[in-house]
Amino acid sequence: MIHDLYTSLTAGEQRAIRWSAAATAAALWLSTAWADPRFLLAVPLVAAGFWFYRRRHRDDQPADDPDWDL
Repeated sequence: MIHDLYTSLTAGEQRAIRWSAAATAAALWLSTAWADPRFLLAVPLVAAGFWFYRRRHRDDQPADDPDWDL
C-alpha cells in the first residue's frame, strides 16, 4: 500500500518526502540529544557500526546450519 502510494508520486514529490524524512530524523535526534547528550555520539556510532558491518558482510552467503530448522 505505501509502496504503491510512493511510486505514484512525481520525482519532485518523492524528493520532498525524502528530505522531510531526513529533516524529521535530524530534529528527533537533536531533540533527544537535548535531554541526554550521550545520544549525540551514540546514534552516529551505532549507525556507522551498522554501515561498516553491512559493507563488510554484504556478499556473505548464509551457512547451511542444520539447527535453523528446529
